[in-house]
Amino acid sequence: MPNAARNSPVLFYIGPPLIVTAALWATSLNDVSLPQIVAAFILFLMPWAAYQGWRIGTRTTIPLFCFLGAMYWAAYALPLFWLRHEINLVTGGHELSEEAITRALYLALLGVAALGVGIRVAGRWQFMESVRPDIHRSPGRWTYLRFALLASTFLRIAVPINALGGGGRQFLVIIETVVPSVTFVVLLRYYLRRAAIPLDKALLAGYASVALIAGISSGWMGSFVGLAIMATAVYILEKRKLPLFAIMVAIPIVLFLQPGKEKFRQRYWREGASEGYVERFNFWMGSSLSAWDRALSSSDQDSARNLANQTIGRISLLQQTANVMEATPERIPYQYGRMYSYMLVTFIPRFFWPDKPSVNDANQWYQVSYRLTERRNLGGVSIATGYLTESYINFGWFGPPVVIFFIGIFVGLFDKVFLRPSSGLLLNSIGVVLLPQLLQVESQLAVYIGGVGQQVAVALITLAPMLDLRRKEKYRGGRNFSAASLNKKRRTILSGSRSRTGLLHRR
Repeated sequence: MPNAARNSPVLFYIGPPLIVTAALWATSLNDVSLPQIVAAFILFLMPWAAYQGWRIGTRTTIPLFCFLGAMYWAAYALPLFWLRHEINLVTGGHELSEEAITRALYLALLGVAALGVGIRVAGRWQFMESVRPDIHRSPGRWTYLRFALLASTFLRIAVPINALGGGGRQFLVIIETVVPSVTFVVLLRYYLRRAAIPLDKALLAGYASVALIAGISSGWMGSFVGLAIMATAVYILEKRKLPLFAIMVAIPIVLFLQPGKEKFRQRYWREGASEGYVERFNFWMGSSLSAWDRALSSSDQDSARNLANQTIGRISLLQQTANVMEATPERIPYQYGRMYSYMLVTFIPRFFWPDKPSVNDANQWYQVSYRLTERRNLGGVSIATGYLTESYINFGWFGPPVVIFFIGIFVGLFDKVFLRPSSGLLLNSIGVVLLPQLLQVESQLAVYIGGVGQQVAVALITLAPMLDLRRKEKYRGGRNFSAASLNKKRRTILSGSRSRTGLLHRR
């Protein structure tokens, strides 16, 4: 297939985006214009071209731009065809103008392009550490790794997130989620290498079951999606290819469960129903099955629209961006960096500053200013517009070339530090665990960047007994030149030299 991609660039680079865009247009529930269709096509073309470039390359790392571009395509192109071009405001439903929809698509194109440029610029930097932490190979250290997985999983089951109060909530969240996820990823990589012992296999199955059951029974899809992303990343790093079959299974599961989520939250969050894990899981599955059955058995277009809104409405940013385009700067002036004020204090743990300003301040200002939520209802809902639209609110059309470009720099440096083969098993595993957060294009900039440093620090401190600090091996051209590899190379050269010498003597 890589050779075919090289020999037929038009087929492999242009064909699939054309086919997918044409299929969306043919099944569209809205009237879309030619500029909108072209924008949707380009939004698919950019990550697809990045994926093809990765396929014919060395495949030594994760195609981050491909994944991020795909997230933007899902957030802007899919809603263009399948969701209503309207938004619910405090004044009622508001029909968005087609001009605002088109401008929102153009903003997405500009943002994805700026992101790609930033990632490429960071990829050219010679930025590597001379000393790196990694996991010690001593059996006693691996016993601690397994203990850390068991202990943190037990905390996740038995200890509420708010047990330490508001100041320690973030710390406890990291301990209960990031630390076990890092140990899970380490063991999963050894499982794919066929080096895992039976105890490790049992721990892998146990943690995956706990994470999925606890997440789904509490009304969150994040546990399943996060595990799927981490497993995909591990497979790419170990096998150097996408697990296409697993992806094609995971996506339908997520889409199937989406329609029943709102009923689940109404019953168990707002009404406070108390039932066991099994009953909660069955209720969610039954609600989703009923919603799909009603939509598929009805010929009414409204049923299809409602189902589309329930399945992909949560990932859509198109309507919010178009609403911002209509109001800025005509009604709401540019903020010129005001929404980034939390970045000045984000790296100070709330444990040391209980009264630290909240990251939700910018969200709440956005919700009230753009008429999404009344001020008295802010305590019950939080809506983020995504760091792309946030950059437009602050700087207009100059936002993406500046803000999103630097986010691309950040993503590129993250790739170099955590996801390169030379980074070692521990940093690779931390990078894989943080990957789901890196793909959240709907986040604010402060949330997107601010939490990464704290999570890395807590993970390294918790796993400190396992660390093996050593000089970084010389790394060139995608190969690790360790002492063992150099000795092997010397033995190969010497054996070849002796073979040639013996041949000359026989002659």
